[in-house]
Amino acid sequence: MKNRFTITISDIRESKSYNVHQIIKKVIIYAILVTVGLLITGSVFIWLLSTKVEGLVDKKELMTQDYKDLEYENNLLAKRILQKSEDLDAISDKVNDIEELMGLKFSEKLNLFERIDLAKITTQQKQNMLRQIPSGSPIEFKGVTSKFGWRQHPILKKKEFHSGLDMKAKMNTKVYAPADGVVEYARKHKKSGYGNLIIISHNYGFKTLYGHLNKVKVKTGDIVKKGDLIAQTGNTGLSSGPHLHYEVKYINMPLEPMNFINWDIKTYDKIFEEEHKVKWKPLLTLINRSVKK
Repeated sequence: MKNRFTITISDIRESKSYNVHQIIKKVIIYAILVTVGLLITGSVFIWLLSTKVEGLVDKKELMTQDYKDLEYENNLLAKRILQKSEDLDAISDKVNDIEELMGLKFSEKLNLFERIDLAKITTQQKQNMLRQIPSGSPIEFKGVTSKFGWRQHPILKKKEFHSGLDMKAKMNTKVYAPADGVVEYARKHKKSGYGNLIIISHNYGFKTLYGHLNKVKVKTGDIVKKGDLIAQTGNTGLSSGPHLHYEVKYINMPLEPMNFINWDIKTYDKIFEEEHKVKWKPLLTLINRSVKK
């Protein structure tokens, strides 16, 4: 009887006793302990999960508030951008009105701010620019015998790039400086077919070249003004007849001379559309600053 114990169950009617083996007793005790342990572990685990959930809820609320704040700021920025866009449209309309009043018509490739810079240029500033950068014809214009670009050389009979214009001219036609500048070269050029040659260095990186001259009226180092007589046309060098070979260069890049020959106060804006090798916007800003000083 040592390994047994008695369980007595009583109710209002009677009491009953049951004898249970000691091993069963231990099993029941262990089961109770395990159950209690599981309940405690489960409670702790549930508490930890609850804490994490509360933390996530707090973070969600913070993120929701941040999102609302960003959405509010984004709406404000969108309204400001819309307002600025409307202001720019209004300015563009006003610039269009000013351009129409001034008789200006700029390329669609120019943005609003570039058009404003060009529209601000006064007549005095335009005349100053036309005096410093080659403009107009260096001789009385009678036409062209050979254009700028690729051609077959009339004497050498081979394809070459013609970096200037061959302008029609009788012998000893007067040649005038198309802009203020300094004479860089004024004598016979032995290494080329230009014959008697004049090179004038103008402001802001521009140069002009005059070939096949008969008489040279200036010397290297002379200061010339726009309209000064510098030479007379001829037939020197590798030439098939009297004419003027005329070149316009910008930082040693050959430019289409006709753009500059046709350039005057009446066609002032036209060159900005036709000559794209020159960075006109910063150049205009620099020239305008020098005029204001």
